[in-house]
Amino acid sequence: MNKIIKIYEKIEVNVLILGIFLRHIKTYKGINFIPLSDGNSFCGLVGDNGIGKSTILESLDTIFNNRDWNINIEHKSKTKDNLPYILPIFCIEKSKLDNDLDHTDILNIVNKATREITIPEFPSRSKEVSTRVFDHIARFLVNADENDKYYLIPLGVKEDRSLSFGIFERFIHQRLKDNYLLGDDNSDDENFFEPIYKILSEIWEKILGLYNYIYIPKELSAEDFTKLHNKEFQILMGKTLTETLDTFIPQNFVQKINDNLDQIITAITEDLDFYTYRTIHTRQQKLKKADIYQLITDAYFGIRHIHQRFNTDSWIPISKLSSGEKQKAILNIAHTLLIKKQSSNKDKYVILGFDEPESSLHISACFDVFQQLYDTSKYCNQLIFTTHWYGFLPAVIDGNTVIISRNDNQDHQFDFINIYKYREETKQAQEKSGKNNKLPSSIKLKSVNDLVQSIICGSMGEEPFNWIICEGSSEKVYFNYFFSDLIENNRLRILPVGSYKEVKRLYNHLSIAFQEFKDEITGKVYLLCDTDKDLDNKYTPLQENQHPNLRYRRFVNNTRNGTTRLEVINTSVASDPTELEDVLNAKTFVKTLEQFKDDFPKELKLLEPDIYEVFEENEFLPSAWAFSLSPPNRIKLMKFFDTNKGEMKVQFAKKYIQNVDDINELPWINDIKKFLIST
Repeated sequence: MNKIIKIYEKIEVNVLILGIFLRHIKTYKGINFIPLSDGNSFCGLVGDNGIGKSTILESLDTIFNNRDWNINIEHKSKTKDNLPYILPIFCIEKSKLDNDLDHTDILNIVNKATREITIPEFPSRSKEVSTRVFDHIARFLVNADENDKYYLIPLGVKEDRSLSFGIFERFIHQRLKDNYLLGDDNSDDENFFEPIYKILSEIWEKILGLYNYIYIPKELSAEDFTKLHNKEFQILMGKTLTETLDTFIPQNFVQKINDNLDQIITAITEDLDFYTYRTIHTRQQKLKKADIYQLITDAYFGIRHIHQRFNTDSWIPISKLSSGEKQKAILNIAHTLLIKKQSSNKDKYVILGFDEPESSLHISACFDVFQQLYDTSKYCNQLIFTTHWYGFLPAVIDGNTVIISRNDNQDHQFDFINIYKYREETKQAQEKSGKNNKLPSSIKLKSVNDLVQSIICGSMGEEPFNWIICEGSSEKVYFNYFFSDLIENNRLRILPVGSYKEVKRLYNHLSIAFQEFKDEITGKVYLLCDTDKDLDNKYTPLQENQHPNLRYRRFVNNTRNGTTRLEVINTSVASDPTELEDVLNAKTFVKTLEQFKDDFPKELKLLEPDIYEVFEENEFLPSAWAFSLSPPNRIKLMKFFDTNKGEMKVQFAKKYIQNVDDINELPWINDIKKFLIST
């Protein structure tokens, strides 16, 4: 039996929405499932204009904030079975919903059914959608840590506001019957489900009460967003304006005002004898608390507008800023309030939906905005944004992106990518795509061009990004650890691009740009590859004196003195094929490999005491020479690392960094650090 290797390190679940079904909503015809998270809180929606990115954010606004429904114009049939619906798959802490026994019983059934349903148990007419849903839930369950603490609930509403389980309905209904009817299949469905759906309505209201969804549409002005009575702004503040006023306005304050106003009317009536002031209603209306609060809002807060400080004592109204500066201000304000008001929102799940945050920004400002967007996602439960700018992909450490396109039949297509491995997964998505279901050429081109553009633009300025560009995700695990100080303090980004060919392709683009913008580039870029069996050295990279901030190197183990060197990519220096697993610290390498023996006894049977080399204290020996291996045994060890298409390398890397005693144990890492921090 094959062992299951987890693709990513276990993700700490952030209470979120795994995905959303849209049926007959705006640009979406029929049933569509849009994946939004595999456990990460950060998700970008990318695609062409009019493809339906904003529709996803608007649909969440319809669910949580009663936004008007926007039905697909081609939807004609209004039968009960074909009504438009919006249906998220919620991931919610069980403790938040387990305070009612009836609720808990139904939630457990729904949760278990959602986790256990298989593709044949979905409606046959929805096979393609069903497969995507099944794969996405399976992906979440594999990668999310302690996912059994959460309910998975596929529940939404139809246009007529009735509840729906969507394509899960038949299976969940059968599970409910199996649980409550105990073999009695003669019960009338309508009578059976009526009390259940009454309980589900209570659960639905409770779910909605748990969430605060803040939607920032592209057309929302900074002035409107920052008005103190704006609902979204009040959510960020952690309390409403009414709740704030309640803290210092006495309860009898309004009554006293009404009493005194009544006395004025009474006095006037007595003076006029035959005349008085009355309302058109029989009952004389009194001022309510809300009326007083509205007067305060209009008279006090209504005349105050938010300003941004520049320099020490210069304040400029946001309304006077450029469009790009206004966009940055909205994100700055949201980011700051989410951090400072975290405790006020601790009982709510906050989801932030941001439509095109790069709108009106100069490309040089995009990098910082998306970095801040990523940082903001750490202070809310989920952040979903739309964008046309693919340059955010290398700027963030992890998260998800959804590439939305149409296939040859004009049906929507959703390619879900984990940003941690985005170049590799994009490549896999392209390889999986068939003739009628492929990533559009424009996206393939944009992926490369925006990546290069973002690296170049991010490498300019007084506080540039620095980059290490490598082949695979296992390298990123090692480098995230060994370069953690530079990631934290020197804006270093680690970018695995999938293969030697991709590194080379990226270098070819970058070298042209580095020559063209030689005087403007202040950041450093270091490209690093394995030494392959068939070394491609037919081209000449930029020499150090042509651009001192660009390096392209490969691993080489020196058999004469037992050291690892980083050679210029096209050097003729001879070397056996050398991968990163060959240039680790031999002592730590052996210790880590031993920890896999119990799970892989057959593959690692070769680890016998007589093959181990003697390690000198405080001396670096490359891991390639940790053992005296015969050629057949060396092949076996290589096959171990190639387990599950190389995912074993990622598993090994995670275990290796846990065993490191000295973060400076790899001399060649320090060589790269010297380059990155040199001036």
